[in-house]
Amino acid sequence: MKGLFYKKMFVFKMIPVLLCMALQSGIIMAQVSFNWPHKKELFGLLQAPGDSIYIQDRGALEELFGSTCTKSGVRYYSAAKSSELFQISIKTKVFSPSVHVMQLTDTVYTISHGKKKIDSIQHKNWIDSTFAYGIHGGIPKEEFSTFIILRGFVKVQIPKSAYADLYNIHLCENNKAPEAYITSDNKYLYIYMHGGEGKNAYAVKFIFDNEKYLTRIINTHHCLKDFDFIDGFGECE
Repeated sequence: MKGLFYKKMFVFKMIPVLLCMALQSGIIMAQVSFNWPHKKELFGLLQAPGDSIYIQDRGALEELFGSTCTKSGVRYYSAAKSSELFQISIKTKVFSPSVHVMQLTDTVYTISHGKKKIDSIQHKNWIDSTFAYGIHGGIPKEEFSTFIILRGFVKVQIPKSAYADLYNIHLCENNKAPEAYITSDNKYLYIYMHGGEGKNAYAVKFIFDNEKYLTRIINTHHCLKDFDFIDGFGECE
């Protein structure tokens, strides 16, 4: 019993130490309320369990301003409070079906009275052997053409796979423009974007460190298709 008591005391003493280490590193662990009804759904969208450290309320972060945008492009030329310069260029282009392999629908047949008949059409939404976000059985209108980030004068490495399956991105319309934030230690950069419409709508949060793309969180929740859900709060009306 005495050994168990000392173990418990050690755990309680370590909690403030671990919290202090997290604060000093600029990482706040997932700020999701224990009672939030959509917690399990959000965590199910993470590419890896450890990505929960990137679930943060953007309202508590430093937002980057100084963006200009058009229907096909958004550019940031913004200095953070630390004086670090951020240059971001995101552009889209008209989707070109000829350079993609598409399997958007699948026809299900039945045999009735010896004749083959169409039973239903299933939406697969596959482009280049990958599920495509932002469509629902139809050909996308736009796809990414450029995604460039400079921190100071260092180019952040972004693989095409980070955004190649995202279509019909909103850049400057319907109050769904991209938003960019940095953590308190300037280590992590978060870029939020909207895409699609109606049933195929989604929101995405890209996470970068000083040198490269790390991961992303894609929200396709049926009634919380916004940035709040990605940040771990919000309720369905």
